[in-house]
Order: sequence, then structure tokens, then C-alpha cells
Amino acid sequence: MKRKLLSIAAFLALILVVGCEIEPQENFQFVPLEVISADVPDAFTLNAEHNMEITFRRPDNCTFFHDFDISVESSSERNIVVIGSTLTQEGCVENSAEGNATLRFVAIENAPYTFRFYTGIDQNGEPIYLEYIVPVE
Repeated sequence: MKRKLLSIAAFLALILVVGCEIEPQENFQFVPLEVISADVPDAFTLNAEHNMEITFRRPDNCTFFHDFDISVESSSERNIVVIGSTLTQEGCVENSAEGNATLRFVAIENAPYTFRFYTGIDQNGEPIYLEYIVPVE
């Protein structure tokens, strides 16, 4: 009986492995998106969750919001990049459509928070940021 169950389990595992098709190459890549604006609160309440509505630019119809990349510079400073996933396919139409995403944040320090949202690269190759300083009440 054990041998029969083991044979059935091995057969099912084989079907699952053979049934999965894995692409030999990725069909998307991650790219930074330019932030146009951020709707941040006038002040945070300590230990409360706050939502910030972030508006970003989609360079084409093949690029979609994926996530936020947040780097913590200090306990109260954050650099934030909106990350998009771009499908690597032909037929993408270039445009400047806007997208929105919500960034959730909990203030755990009593000091003001500084948020720097990536907006692109300047002519010297340096990143440009929108900066907001939000006090904690």
C-alpha cells in the first residue's frame, strides 16, 4: 500500500513539474518612475497609520506600478522611489500617463520626518527629489 501511494505521489509530482512552462528569458524589467506629486499630511500622529497618495508618470502603456523602494537614511529620513515593471515587448506606445499609488506610513519617532521622492535625473546625472518635511504631533 505504501509503495502504491509513493508511486502515485511521484507520478503527480512529475505531472506538476512537466506541466509548468518556464520562460527561458524574463519578459519584464524594473524601472524607476518619476514622481509628479505626493499628497502628504500636514502632520503625523505618533504610532498611527497614514496614507500618502503618490502620483507618478508612466512613460508608456507597457509600464505599470510595482512597488515602492524606500531607503532609510536615518530614523526620520526616507528616500522613496516608485518602481515600475515594464514589459519587454514590441508595440509599446510612448505616452505620459499618470498613475497613483498609496504609500502607508506609521510614525514611530517623535521627530519630524523628511521624505524625498525621486523625480528623475538632472543634466549632471544626479537624482532630483521632491522633499517634504512632516512634523509629528
